[in-house]
Amino acid sequence: MNASGQNALFFSNADTVFIDENAQVHVFGNMVISGNTSSLIQNGFVQTYNDAAPGNFEIQLNGNVYSKGNYRIEQDWINNGHLVIDTGEVVMYGGNQWFSGDSISRFYDLQLTGTGVKEQAQDIRVRNQLDLTNRELAVHQKRVYIDNASDSSIVFDSTFGAEGIISTDEDGQIRKVIHQNELNLIPTGSLVSGFRHRPLVATLLNVSSDTLVLTYHQHSPDLIGLLSTDLDSLCRIQTAYFYTIHSTESSAHYDLGFSTYLPTDGNYPDPSYWDNPTWKPIPNRYAVSGTNYTIIHAADESDFTQEHYSLGHRTPVKPEILIDTTECYTLSQASVIDPDNMSNYDWSVWNTALDAEIASGQGSSEVTIDWNSQIGGTVAVSYQDADACWSFPTEVSISDVSIQADFTSNHANSVNFDTDFTFTNTSSGNIDQYTWVMPTESIDMTTKDPLQYTFTTDGNEITYPVWLIASDSIYGCIDTAYQEIIIPNIFVIYAPNSFTPNGDGINDFFLIEASDILSLDLSIFNRWGELIYHGEAGAESKDASWDGKYQGELVQDGTYTYLAKVVPKNYNQGEYGAKEISGSVLVLR
Repeated sequence: MNASGQNALFFSNADTVFIDENAQVHVFGNMVISGNTSSLIQNGFVQTYNDAAPGNFEIQLNGNVYSKGNYRIEQDWINNGHLVIDTGEVVMYGGNQWFSGDSISRFYDLQLTGTGVKEQAQDIRVRNQLDLTNRELAVHQKRVYIDNASDSSIVFDSTFGAEGIISTDEDGQIRKVIHQNELNLIPTGSLVSGFRHRPLVATLLNVSSDTLVLTYHQHSPDLIGLLSTDLDSLCRIQTAYFYTIHSTESSAHYDLGFSTYLPTDGNYPDPSYWDNPTWKPIPNRYAVSGTNYTIIHAADESDFTQEHYSLGHRTPVKPEILIDTTECYTLSQASVIDPDNMSNYDWSVWNTALDAEIASGQGSSEVTIDWNSQIGGTVAVSYQDADACWSFPTEVSISDVSIQADFTSNHANSVNFDTDFTFTNTSSGNIDQYTWVMPTESIDMTTKDPLQYTFTTDGNEITYPVWLIASDSIYGCIDTAYQEIIIPNIFVIYAPNSFTPNGDGINDFFLIEASDILSLDLSIFNRWGELIYHGEAGAESKDASWDGKYQGELVQDGTYTYLAKVVPKNYNQGEYGAKEISGSVLVLR
């Protein structure tokens, strides 16, 4: 039966129309079943054409359709009545087409072909198979139910960039029955702002059956208050699209796989969910790479009644700093065990004095730290991965265990050609070993006790280097103190114990010999204490010498006493005081 011509119409408003299983009806316009006493029993084939009239299939005013046959509809499917389809396929083969009406349309098999978008202004239900071919089913704010749990209940053209997709508006839903351990691919996507095919892969893990409820959002979550800047352990989330998913079985566990196309979406390797007030990464995750799409899986999602999901980029793990946490010296070396072979690092360092700095290596995995005036403080580093995400910083506290070697020195009067020095150890820190390095030897000590040391010279002024090396065996700290020790000219006094004033030119005079004197005063006394000689000399001590005479006559042989006062050259500088010496001398003729 055909209807053709302008405003061509197949219209039934009171009767029952029966189409045998071998019969075909081609309507070049609208086919309308209208009124509650009008019925269509369709076991054959019906095709409408968008010709002289639009080519709709309409059930109006509570009309009734009972069907086991097939349909090809070039325009809209309108259901304001009662529709029962046991078997058969409905093919929407036109351009832009709508499912509308105030009653849900229940299909057995539904195929979308032709051109344009197939749009919903009513809920529809597919009991067996939805074949999208390369079309978009725009659910808008309605629902599409897929009652068949099989992984083949939704099929589509898999040609890359021309796949079939299901899109939803903000409150639209895809409701898919899922059986345990059966992989289900739901080809979500949108044509808004360009073609996007991003299917969701869902596997029910623990209960026999569930209905997964899915909304695909083709916009940033910021638009509904799920702010992409509110992050927890995430560097960022992608904002091109996201999902709202919930389960009708509260105890259901799912493996959820989110598709991404890296060349346009960017690298977002972490499934993430909105946990008010932040986005958080899902810890149990893995990725499966395909020819074009990568599926990022949340391995075990459970206990959700309504959750929002997006793909994110986890903040990179903290780097591990290799550095000695105790420091002896002003300069420290620090490096990173590189977790991802990155090349951009940001180091910071501070001490209480606020003058510590990165001396060299900023931006690399190894740096030199200059503590300047105060050793020890905090060292921190973070790194940037290939996707420009910065890690959380790692901080390490450095303790100052430095030591300071130091000493003072002083000396007593010289005796003959020996000068005694006292070295006082004033080192500080946790030191357990001291080594004194003298001109001819090393002296090891484990205490800070003063060191007594004697220098022997030829009597002339000389400078010797002296080192004190302090070390700490616990932390390996070493410090050295250095001084130049000046041994002054040695002040030497010599008085003979006898002389022979016999005029033979040998040992004829008694004199006090002294080095580096300023003046000398000599007095000689006999056995009764009488002064029998007094002489004074300047720098030459021989100018005060006794020839053995008293009042022009040689004294008798015997023992005489002397008293000498000697003033050294450096008397005025306080190196030595005036010296008084006394003794006895034997006169022999």
